[in-house]
Order: sequence, then C-alpha cells, then structure tokens
Amino acid sequence: MRVLHQSDLCTLILGDARDPATRPDGQYDLLCTDPPYGISYKGAKFPEIQGDDGTVNWPTVLNEWVGNGYTRGLKERRHLYIFGYRPDHLAGPLRLGGTSELIWNKRRPSPGNLSAPWGAAHEIITFGVHTPSRADRAQGRGALSARLRQGSVLTVPPTSTAHRRHPNEKPLDLMTQLIESSTIRGDLVVDPVAGVGSTLVAAILTGRRAYGVEIEERYATIALDRVRRAEEIVRQATTV
Repeated sequence: MRVLHQSDLCTLILGDARDPATRPDGQYDLLCTDPPYGISYKGAKFPEIQGDDGTVNWPTVLNEWVGNGYTRGLKERRHLYIFGYRPDHLAGPLRLGGTSELIWNKRRPSPGNLSAPWGAAHEIITFGVHTPSRADRAQGRGALSARLRQGSVLTVPPTSTAHRRHPNEKPLDLMTQLIESSTIRGDLVVDPVAGVGSTLVAAILTGRRAYGVEIEERYATIALDRVRRAEEIVRQATTV
C-alpha cells in the first residue's frame, strides 16, 4: 500500500482493500462504497476492473472494514450504503439491524448487455444500520432511519459517457444525497473501493472528512486530482 494523500480533510491510499493495513485506525461514521459485482465488465473505453471476476467475496471483505463497532471500524448504530447487493446478502456478514433496499433510478438504460431483452436503468443500494450486538439485532433494535428521511428511489442521471472516467463512476449528486442523509459535518466517511473518488469528493464538499482506498493506480491518480481540487474549493470558501 502507498499513501497518496493525507490531510485534515482526506486520506487516499493506493492499495488492496483486502489488506488490513489499508483500513483506518479507530472508528468512523459512514461506510459508503460500490464494490465490483463480479460481472467481469469490459468495454471499448475501459478494461476489466480488478476484483470484478467473481473471485472476491466482498461481504466478507467489508465485514473486516465494518469491524466490531466498539473500538474499530464503523461505529455502533451508524450507517452504510453498499451498491450492488441486496440487504439479505449483507445483513448477516455486516451485522445490520435495520435495512432498506434503495433504488438508484438512472432515468435511462445503460448500454450494458445489449443482448438482454430489457436495458438496466437502475442499480440496487443496501442501506443498513450497524448493530454489532446479536441480542440487539434479535430484538429489532438498530432500526434507525436515515437522518433525512426520503423515498427509497433516488432519481439522478449518471455521469455522461463522454465525461465518465470509470465504468462504474457514480455522480456527485447521488453520493451527496447518501452522505447528507446519514452524517453531519465533521464526520468521517469511508470508501474502501474508491474508484475515481466520487464518494471522497462528495464528503469533502459537504464538510465531512474522507478516507478512501483504490487498488488501480490509473483510477487512484484521477481520484487524487479530484480530491485536491475539492479541498481547494473548501479552503477557498473558508477564507472568504
């Protein structure tokens, strides 16, 4: 692993999320990430993503990032958002109390598999509340809703193909909605599969702190540039 950037607003690491050394020390306030789905995506513009061949058990990896809830990892009763997985796939491994299945409505179908009869125009997101105590989960505790209650369908257009820097790049508007619904200013937002840094940038621009890990250097370099520009915006705003 290699620390690419470290400041009071953001830490960005080039490394593998499966490596324990990449995880932050202590506790944090929100886990928000889009792990590879195991579909071995390949396109004309982007090669296959590392870890997208179906061999990585991401719920198990994320279990290590969630931690015990008391001394390390995601704090007790704090939230997570995981793209591409349904709540029943994550509730056990990530020790979740309350869960919801959210839908990101992209408004238009993505190119995807052109042989499929229907073009996918949405992605699934699991919202969950980290409830490390088994007894609390059994008694239905830890069902806290998002801080800003809203509908389960989030309609945000994707980043245009012409401007997309990663095959699964998430728009800032979408990540901002998730972050603002589950954190307050100053909280630490963590993304162990950071890609080109949309989660990190959204966290910085909304007054949160960010911690991200990306395994592919070409994407980590883009994330680094975006993080630095976001930090510059924030620092300029605070000096006016």
